[in-house]
Amino acid sequence: MVKYLLIVGLVVIGVFSLVYYKNSRRYIVTSQPFDPVTVRTNDPTNPNAPFPPIALGVYEPAENILSHGSAVDQYGQKVGKKPAYAWFSVKWQNAKTGDYQQFDARLLDQIRTRGIMPGLNWDASRGPAINKNQPDFSWKSIISGKHDAYIQQVAAAAAAYHYPFLLRVLPEMNGTWYPWAYNVNGNNNPADFVTAWKHIVDIFRKEGATNVQFVYCQSALESGKINSNRDKLKQIYPGDDYVDWIALDGYANSRNNWRSLKDEFQPSYDLLTNLSARPMIFYEVGAAENPDDPMFKANWITQGFLTTIPQQFPRVKAVGWFDGHGDLNTDSYAVDTSQNSLNAWKQVVTSPLYQAIFP
Repeated sequence: MVKYLLIVGLVVIGVFSLVYYKNSRRYIVTSQPFDPVTVRTNDPTNPNAPFPPIALGVYEPAENILSHGSAVDQYGQKVGKKPAYAWFSVKWQNAKTGDYQQFDARLLDQIRTRGIMPGLNWDASRGPAINKNQPDFSWKSIISGKHDAYIQQVAAAAAAYHYPFLLRVLPEMNGTWYPWAYNVNGNNNPADFVTAWKHIVDIFRKEGATNVQFVYCQSALESGKINSNRDKLKQIYPGDDYVDWIALDGYANSRNNWRSLKDEFQPSYDLLTNLSARPMIFYEVGAAENPDDPMFKANWITQGFLTTIPQQFPRVKAVGWFDGHGDLNTDSYAVDTSQNSLNAWKQVVTSPLYQAIFP
């Protein structure tokens, strides 16, 4: 009798363990990296819908780093739907103390636990990244190993986190406003950028952080600047083996003569999609109000999102709106700067074109 009970007990334990294992696999980092092309429809009535939808994300400013989750809630209430992904920024070093800022799972959890893919903008800077005069964060400084202990600690913590998230590092390197930008702090050899990028990714891979999706992001440039810097822009791409997403940031404001979304993104889109087979994110998108045209922003949104992106940019799988002020605090890109703008954005939010979620 005892032997019989022992056998039954072992069988029960085995079945329980198998069920637990299957249910827990979704929390385990597999040996295969996440495939960013695999976005799926959000329509529960038709999970096999053939239309390839686009994931709609947001950057929502917050009073402090741990209140981005509640800020995203307010955004969802404002527009009528929560975003598919939301991102925030963390600097490598504290502005006041210079201490390295360690990986904090709570920051990602405030987004993830709301059913939203988190994105971490990980700025290689001490305090505000817009302060470009920070030679400690040059390409050669990263290559030298100066920050390796810190990068390794963050990579190990990211791997232990298990859940997928977007990691955007060294973005807009083709601009002139960040410490890691071209022609800033001695950053004048494109090969050094590639080496610095690969150095960071290699450390994450060594720590097993296969849940991290690396986003390579350039600033959108007009065609003239693309043509005059084409070789450099090609040379600073590290290759698809080191990138999960290619991305662009672009805006419409008085400084670029209220450029249309197509004119803002097309030249850089063509360049990057010819360099890479990876899917594209328009990571930061925004438009300011034009004081001479009260319908400009609303029309820019509806034309750009409902016509231009789906028709002109087939490689775009995700788009994020920058729902705040620009770095220079001169333009507000918030979706509700006017009722016209908010109404236009609500059209985008409810459009079948933008009902994808990240898996």
